[in-house]
Amino acid sequence: MEEQRKQWLNAVEEFRNDSNTVIKCPNCKKGILFFTDIAFEENDKNKGGERIIECGNCGKFEIVLYRQPPENWYQNNNI
Repeated sequence: MEEQRKQWLNAVEEFRNDSNTVIKCPNCKKGILFFTDIAFEENDKNKGGERIIECGNCGKFEIVLYRQPPENWYQNNNI
């Protein structure tokens, strides 16, 4: 379980550095992770929010709270 947690944390950091990176799911090892950013305030996205990282195959997800969002915050959003 500890190793899987480290892999999720690595995925968070990889997406922070490069939002276009391709990462396999730490849970099922088959699916590809994608993320959706949800801003605290729709009119001021710089105030941060949550980044939901999810597997397209198994549905496992993690939520990251950003009070100081990364540069790529909200740029790949599908909402």
